Amino acid sequence: LHSHLGRSALPTAQNMLRLRMKAGFAGRCISGSRRLISTKGSVGFIGLGQMGSRMAVNLAKNSGKNVTVYDQVPASVQALVGKGLDSRETMKEIAKNNAVVTMLPAGKEVREVYLDESAGLLANAEPGTLFIDCTTTDPSTSVQVSEAALKKGMVIVDAPVSGGVGGAEAATLSFMVGGSEEAYTRAKDVLQHMGKNIVHCGGPGKGQVAKICNNLVLAISMIGLNEGYNLALTSGVDPQVISDIFNSSSARSWSSEYVGVPGTKDYDTGFKIALMAKDLGLATQAAKEAGVQLPLGEDAASMYESLLKMDEGAVSGKDFSYVLEYLKSLNSS
Repeated sequence: LHSHLGRSALPTAQNMLRLRMKAGFAGRCISGSRRLISTKGSVGFIGLGQMGSRMAVNLAKNSGKNVTVYDQVPASVQALVGKGLDSRETMKEIAKNNAVVTMLPAGKEVREVYLDESAGLLANAEPGTLFIDCTTTDPSTSVQVSEAALKKGMVIVDAPVSGGVGGAEAATLSFMVGGSEEAYTRAKDVLQHMGKNIVHCGGPGKGQVAKICNNLVLAISMIGLNEGYNLALTSGVDPQVISDIFNSSSARSWSSEYVGVPGTKDYDTGFKIALMAKDLGLATQAAKEAGVQLPLGEDAASMYESLLKMDEGAVSGKDFSYVLEYLKSLNSS
C-alpha cells in the first residue's frame, strides 16, 4: 500500500478496511515519527541458491504471506515462479515489501545488496521495514549494515542458519538471531515458517558470532571423527562395527550420526567444503579481532584450505565430511 490519499478526502472506516485487506496486511502502527510496518503482509526474498530457494518456498507455503523473489540468476527465479511465487526484476522493487529476507554468498554481497546508494535495499525501503539477513558473514559486516539501517529508521536482524539443505527443505532450520528485542520479535513472525529453533543471541552481529562458533566446533568434531575412522579402517576394523561403537558410546556426536557408516556417505550432497572453509576463515578472523587463540580451530581451517586445493580444486563442492578421504591420502601405506 504505497499510494497516498489526499488530505481533503479522508476515507471512511469501511473503505480503509477494504484498502488494508487488499494490501494484505493489518495496517501500520504509528509511534512518534517512526512507522512500524506489520510483517503479516508481503515479504521479499533475495538469494535463491540451494538454501534460499527452499526457504522462500516454505515461507510462502507455511505463512500465507505474499512472497516475491529476486536473484541475479534468471533460472533460479523462474524455478520458484513455477512453484507459484511472484518475482520482481530489481532489488528496488523487493525493497518495497513489508519485510525482506536475504540469503547471500558472503559479506561482500551483503554490503552491496544493502548499502549500494542507488540500487541497495536501504536506499529504497520505507522507515519501519524489517530486514532479515540469513547470510553467514563476518560479525563486523552485520554491525555495519545494522547501524546503517537503524539510522534510516528501519529494523534489522542478522539470522544465520544451521541445518543445511535438508533443514531448509523440511523447514526445520535453526536461526541464530542478532538484533534488538523488538527486531527479534518481529523477525520471529517470519522465521518460524522456515525453521523450528529461533534463538535470540544478543545485539547486532551476535547471531553471526554464534553461527561461526557453531561451525568451528562442527569442523573440529568432523575432523576428530574421521581421524578415528581412518585409524580404525586402516587397522582392519569393519566400517559397520566402528560406526556402531561410535554411535553408542562416548564418541557419539552430530557428526557421527550425520556420516553414518564410513564410506557410505554421498559426498555430492550436503554442506560444501568451500562453505566450511569460508566459515572457518570467518571464525579465525573474529578470533583475531577478539584477541582469542584457536589452536584446534587454526588447524581445522588449514586442513579445509588444503581440501579446497585437493585434486586441483575438484572436490571443493563435495560435502565437508570428505575430510575422511583427505586423511586417507595422508596415510604412509
